[in-house]
Amino acid sequence: MAGDGDRIPTEDRLRGVLDLFERLRERPRWRARLRPLLLLLGPGRATSHVAEILKTRCEDERAPVSHIAADTPAADVAGVLREAKRELSQPSSHARGEPPLRFPLLEMALWLRDLREIRLAGDRPAPRGASSAERENHQLVRRLTHPPVGDNENARRRELNRVIRGRGRDVLRDLEAPRGRPATFLAFLEQTAPIGIAVVALISAGTAAALDLAAAVFAAIIGVAFVTVQIVARTRGWYGVRRFGWFLRQPYVDRDSTGFLGFALGVFDPRPVEPDGHCEQLDLLLVAAFLEDLRRCYRRDYRRAAWARVRFPVLIFEQLSAGHPGVAFVELAERVRADSQAGGRLPCFDPLVVVAGVDPNAPAEDDPSAPAGGSLVDRIAQAVRVDMSAGDPQSVIAARGLWDRYAREQRRIDALGSRREIRVDITRDPGGDLPPVRPVRRRPRFAHPALPWIAMVAVAAASIAVISVQVQKYCSPVDIRRMENGECIGITDGSFSFGENSGGKNNDGRLSEVLDEIESQNDHVKESGKPYATVVYLGPVTADPSIKNRRIELLAGVQGELIGLSIAQKRFNDAAEGEDLRLRVLIANAGAKFRYAEHVAGQIRERALEDRTIVAVVGFEQSRRQTQEAIRLLAKSALPLVSTANSFGGTAMLDGEAGYSPYYFRLASPNARTARHAAHWARNGHVGGKKADDAVVIYDGDPNDLYSKDLALEFQKAFRPGVTRMRPYRNAGDLNKSVREACRDEPDMFYYAGRSDEFRSFANVLELSCPEPRLVLTDDEIAKYVSDNAAELGRKSTFELYFTPLAAREAWHERWVGDQSPQTFYSDYDPVAGEMTVQDGDSVQWPSITRAAVAYDAATLVATVARTVYWREKALPSAGSVFAALDDPDDDVLRNGASGVIRFGPRSTGHQVLDKPVILARITPDGRTEVTQLCGRLITGPQGKADCPPGDPRPAAPPR
Repeated sequence: MAGDGDRIPTEDRLRGVLDLFERLRERPRWRARLRPLLLLLGPGRATSHVAEILKTRCEDERAPVSHIAADTPAADVAGVLREAKRELSQPSSHARGEPPLRFPLLEMALWLRDLREIRLAGDRPAPRGASSAERENHQLVRRLTHPPVGDNENARRRELNRVIRGRGRDVLRDLEAPRGRPATFLAFLEQTAPIGIAVVALISAGTAAALDLAAAVFAAIIGVAFVTVQIVARTRGWYGVRRFGWFLRQPYVDRDSTGFLGFALGVFDPRPVEPDGHCEQLDLLLVAAFLEDLRRCYRRDYRRAAWARVRFPVLIFEQLSAGHPGVAFVELAERVRADSQAGGRLPCFDPLVVVAGVDPNAPAEDDPSAPAGGSLVDRIAQAVRVDMSAGDPQSVIAARGLWDRYAREQRRIDALGSRREIRVDITRDPGGDLPPVRPVRRRPRFAHPALPWIAMVAVAAASIAVISVQVQKYCSPVDIRRMENGECIGITDGSFSFGENSGGKNNDGRLSEVLDEIESQNDHVKESGKPYATVVYLGPVTADPSIKNRRIELLAGVQGELIGLSIAQKRFNDAAEGEDLRLRVLIANAGAKFRYAEHVAGQIRERALEDRTIVAVVGFEQSRRQTQEAIRLLAKSALPLVSTANSFGGTAMLDGEAGYSPYYFRLASPNARTARHAAHWARNGHVGGKKADDAVVIYDGDPNDLYSKDLALEFQKAFRPGVTRMRPYRNAGDLNKSVREACRDEPDMFYYAGRSDEFRSFANVLELSCPEPRLVLTDDEIAKYVSDNAAELGRKSTFELYFTPLAAREAWHERWVGDQSPQTFYSDYDPVAGEMTVQDGDSVQWPSITRAAVAYDAATLVATVARTVYWREKALPSAGSVFAALDDPDDDVLRNGASGVIRFGPRSTGHQVLDKPVILARITPDGRTEVTQLCGRLITGPQGKADCPPGDPRPAAPPR
C-alpha cells in the first residue's frame, strides 16, 4: 500500500486525519494558540477527495468553512479573500440562532482596492453588464477625480465619508442576498439588547427601591434610549469612519495625511512613483484585515456569540500549485502574523485554520523556464518556518545583546509555536484497525443563543416585580408612598388628594375641594414670579383604614385646619402687591393617628434642605409619641414648629435635661391649664347648673397617646377635693364596660378625656346604660366630632354635652367682646366652608370651625412674621430669621388672632401663648354652640367677666 499514489483513501481509513482535523479546529476552553498549517500531501485526486470530506464534515455541523478549489476563478489574493469571506458568511457556516462571521475591515480594504483599480484604469465607463455596485463605484471615482469635488481635498473627504455612512454595514455590496436593515438590526439586537435591557432593568429596580418611582422611570428611559441609540447607530452606520481606526495602526501602506479618510484617499490615489512592492503591501493589508476580523469575531468578551464559537474557521485549499493565489495567501498570512508578533502592536493570535492539499512533487515555481529548484512543499515550509538563531558563539561585545535576542525568540515561540506546519501523506496507509475519531467539544450550555434572552426576561421580570412592589409602595411617582396599611403618606402641593390611589376610601374625597384650592393658590404664587415663603402643614390627612367604615367624620378636624390654611393663604396673597412676599402651602400627611409622623418629618427635613423657601412647619394637632418624635427630628433642622391643637405639656421636651425645644411654639392651651379651668367650672356649678363632687374620668390608655392620660391626670389633680374615678380603656370593649360600670355608680358627671374616634361608642353606651340624663364634660378633641354631629347631640336627652374648644365663633359675642367686631376670619369662613363641604343626601360633613381658626392663626402668624423679616432685611426670609422673630418676647406676633391674642412666652415654659383663652361651651337642644365661660385674653381690649380659677388674670369688662 505504501507509495500507492493512485489510491484514494476512504473516509473510514481517514480517521486519523479526521481526528487531527478536529483537534486543529476545536477551540480550547481557555488560552488558544495559533494553529499550524495542515499540509495534505498527495496527488490532486486524493487531496480533492479529502478536502471534500473535511468540507462536508464542517457543513454537517454548520461550522465556518471555506473551500477554495484548485481551479478557482480567483486570480490573486484579493480574489481568494473575497471567496473566503463569502463562504464564511453563509448560513451554512454558522449554527441556527448564531450570528454569522462579519468582515467589516476586509470589506473596506477590498472596496478601497476596487476604487484604486478603477482609478488606475482611467476614465473608462463601467463595463457592459456591470452590477449596480460596480456602477456606483465608477460614479464615485469620477466624482472624486473631477471638479467640483476632485480639486478640493476637504470636499473629497466629505464625499467619501458620505458614501461610507450611506452604505452602512455593507460597504462592499457583494452579497448575493444582501442583508436588509431589519436583519442587521436583529443581529445587533441579539448582541446588545439582552445585556442592555437586563442592566437597565436592574438599575431601574435599584433606583425604585433606593429613591422613588419617578427616578426609576427616568433611569429606565435613559437606559433604553442609550441601548436603542447603540443598536440604531450600528445598524445605520452612524459610527462612520470611526469603525476603521484600525487601518491607521498598520505599517503596510504609507500615508501623507491624518485620519482614516486621509488613509483611504492615500490608498485610492496612485502616486507618480509607486514604491517597490506597493501591490504586495496592499495584499498584506487585505490579509491583515481578514485576520483581524476573525480575531474580533472570536474575542471572548461580553458577547455570548464569541463564547458559543467552539470551532475555528477553516480555509481549505483543495490543491495548491506554484501559481495558485492560495500560496501567496499562506505566505502573506505568515508574514502578517510574524510582523504582529515582532512589533507587539496586536495580539498575534488569530483563529484561522488553513488546510492545503499539495502534490509533493509539484515544483516551487510556476515558470517552466525557471531553473529547477525545490518543491512547492519546501517553499511553503520555508514561508511558515519559525526562524531561530543558530546558536553560534558570539564575541564578548556581541554578548550584550544575547539575552534580549533570547527573550525575543522565546516570545516568538510562545506566540507562533516551534513548528508552523503539519504534514500528512494521505496516500500512505499501513493498514490495520483505526480507533474512532475522538468526540469533539460541544457548545457550552451557558452560551446557548436563548440564554441571554432567558436571563434578560428573568432579570426584567424580577425587576418588574420589584418595581411593581415599589408601585404598590407609591401612590404618586414622587414623595407619596403607600404604607403597609394602605394609607398614602408624603408631601404634596395640593395636587394629590391622599385618597384616590388607595381605594378611594381614605378620605372619600372630603378633602379634595380644599386641596384643589390650595393647589390653585400655589400655582398662582409660582406663576407670579414674585418672592414667596413656604409653610408646610403636617397632619393626619387620611382616616384610619383599620376601621371598617373609615369614620370619615373624624376628618372634620383636618378639613377645618386645611380650610383655615387656605383662607390665611388667600387673604395674605390677596393683600400682597408688587414685590411683596407671597405664601405657598405644602401638605404633609402623617397618616391616621400620626402613625407615620416621624417618617414624613424626615421627608420634610430633606425637602427643607433643598427648598430654602420653607420657613416653618405647622400642624402637629395630635399629642402622640409619633408626633413627639417628629418634632424632635424637625427641630434638628432649625425649622420653627407651630402646633395648632397639640396640648400635651411635654410634647417638645428634649432628651435629658435639655428642656423644651427652642423651635417649638404652641397655640393650644396646655392640658394642665385646660383641666384646671374645666375642674373649676365643674366644681362651681357651671357645668349643668349644679356643683359636681364626683366624676368618672374616661381616657385612652394607649401608651403612644400622650394627650389622653395626661389630660385625665391633670383633671384628677385639679378636681380635688372632689372624687374622681379613673376609667382607662384600650379598645371599644373596654370603653363599653367602663361606661356601663360607671353608670351604675350614678356619678355627678363624666369627664371624657378620650379621643373623638371613640366618642360615638361612648355616647351610644351612655344612652343605653345610664337611666337618667348625665352631664358630660370634654375637651377640644371632641370639636371634630361635634362639627358633623351637633344637631344629633342636641337632640339626645340622655346627656348634656359641655366642652372646651380652642376657639369658637360664639366667643366673639358682645357678652365677651362688647362692641368690638368679630375677627374677620369668621366672616370669610362660612362661604369658603360652604363651597368645600361634602353633602351626602340629607347629611352634611361640616369641617371643624375650631380647628380652622387655630390653623388660620398658625399660618397667618408665620406669614406675617416672614413678611416683616422680608421688608426689614430686604431679602427672602429664612427659617432662622423667622424663628428669631417668633422668639422675640417683646413682640405680639398676632394681636388679632381668630383664637385670641397670640404672644409667646419664654422657652422655659415651652413657648406657650401667654394668657391663652380657655372657653367653656355647651351644645344646646337645637344643636347650636353656646359659650358660657371665657377666661384668658381673646382680644387686646376689655372682655366680659367670667368665673375663672384663682390666679387667672381677670380681663377688664368690655365697654358698653
